[in-house]
Amino acid sequence: MIEFNRVELHYHYDEFAVLKDLTFTLNDGINTILCDTQSGKSSVCKLLTKQFKPTKGQILLDGQDICGITNKALGILYLPARPVFFENCSVKYNTVYPLKVRKANKAEREKRFKEISKLVDLPPADTKIKKLSAKERSRVAVARGLCVERKIVLLDDFCESKEEIFTVKNLFGNALTVVLTSKPELACGNTIVLDGGNTVYCGTAEKAAETVNNLSWISDILRSE
Repeated sequence: MIEFNRVELHYHYDEFAVLKDLTFTLNDGINTILCDTQSGKSSVCKLLTKQFKPTKGQILLDGQDICGITNKALGILYLPARPVFFENCSVKYNTVYPLKVRKANKAEREKRFKEISKLVDLPPADTKIKKLSAKERSRVAVARGLCVERKIVLLDDFCESKEEIFTVKNLFGNALTVVLTSKPELACGNTIVLDGGNTVYCGTAEKAAETVNNLSWISDILRSE
């Protein structure tokens, strides 16, 4: 369980609060953070991955401040809409790279790649990343994430359907999963709605959809579709 207790975030170059007094809980299983584009999704991810510390408040993982937890112990996987790769390297190289930096030997890397290939429909192992489609890149990103143990998975505009969300969730087993999106139709599980950097709703995905219907940014999205 992850708890945001009155969390506020100012970036160092601006006194404006990007996130204001966030208070909510992310439970084991699937959670959704629903808000407008450019309105806090990636900032929440940067706090959880410890790229930034809260200006005010605390983020607790099972009661412990995440600032005092090592990255290895956190076990976070961040999957953005456009994952970053070594473009001129192969699918296999990119997939097992987390093991390479952890000094796993070649035999270990080969074994894990074969195991992951049975779980994820990957392009041919020697294909260079720059030749892959967006969907293929997404599959490689998931496969790369499976190389090491993950306790928390952040899907930042990564999935385009609930089916994809549940597929990724099932691959990572008991990992606490957070879907970050501006699309109400993708909300599932415990859902938090943010508006203007504030928490305006915590509860079910169904009732969250009712809440966002009254927010101006959702109305704009619906009108444009």
